[in-house]
Amino acid sequence: MLFSSKPLLYLQLLDRSLRYLALDPKDHSVIDQNEIVFETTIVQDGKITNVPLLETRLDALVKEKKWKNAKTHILLLNDFVTVREETVPVQLAPSEVKDYLSLHINQSIRLPFDNPTFDFEIIEKSEGEQKVVIIAYPGEYVRQYQDILQNVSLKPVVADIAALCFHRLADRQGLIDQHPESHSLILEWNAYDHSIMVFNQDIPKFNRHSRSSRIEENWKLDKNGKWTWQNSQTELDEMLEDQLNGLERFLDFYRYSVLNDEGSVTDIILTGHYPDLLDLKSRLSERFAAAVHLLDIPDSLGQRFGALHGLSLKDNKSKTKKPLKIKSKFKNKEKEISEVKVSGEEEVYD
Repeated sequence: MLFSSKPLLYLQLLDRSLRYLALDPKDHSVIDQNEIVFETTIVQDGKITNVPLLETRLDALVKEKKWKNAKTHILLLNDFVTVREETVPVQLAPSEVKDYLSLHINQSIRLPFDNPTFDFEIIEKSEGEQKVVIIAYPGEYVRQYQDILQNVSLKPVVADIAALCFHRLADRQGLIDQHPESHSLILEWNAYDHSIMVFNQDIPKFNRHSRSSRIEENWKLDKNGKWTWQNSQTELDEMLEDQLNGLERFLDFYRYSVLNDEGSVTDIILTGHYPDLLDLKSRLSERFAAAVHLLDIPDSLGQRFGALHGLSLKDNKSKTKKPLKIKSKFKNKEKEISEVKVSGEEEVYD
């Protein structure tokens, strides 16, 4: 081929590794994938703490693969994504809502961080008011992502949230029930952290992300990105039981405090890079009344590339509808994101 197109590049940062997926822009076939494992931590508590190391390795990758100026899509870390439902004056047109929210965020509308990048979706309108769901992320971290990508000669175009990517996949696999009484919980279960987001009729309703440094010490990551438990099976069972107790508290909180005992989670959609998701699925099915589904990821990718797979489907026009209207796009000239996605509530249900 005389002129070869740059691939579409999809990136995900984790505490000690960088996953990437490269697709042919014409047919969306996978042309490259890998997980680069670092000898030291590059992300801590959801913050990029070793920018020089990350940029050096990413720059070497871009030069090795000849990916300069490739359009790049990246997943934001789960720790800080925040979802809120708020009421705004009914007389506001959709084009006026963002200005209204910008004026009131961190005044009457409280978020857990200053200077957020956010997007919104109008979800309900009546004669007296209209409700919106707000999805926000710390603006400084969004700009940091963009700066890193631009510093290694990549073109940042889209940022997304893992839970929305998983929801996109689940919707296309027929796992999302659109009935008003159906509440689908996306459960990303990893070695020592997990993220939860509940959807009702495609609208994010509530979320939670948690991690445990105590549990982290008991897992070992090898050079291929595989996690191995370092202690006894009894200790692993005890750890899982403790985590399942926390999930049960969340489900009770969502049922009684969010839904006022007028509904509950009906489906749990499981994914993540926990080493034995089939065993975990069995434990969930035995413990909870909700139907438990394991997200189907192509064998050539595996569960650990599930979020990137879902991210790649956003631009595949030949697929079915997008489950959510909320998008995230980088504005290169203004160096900011115009729209964002969902997550992040404090654990208030214990």
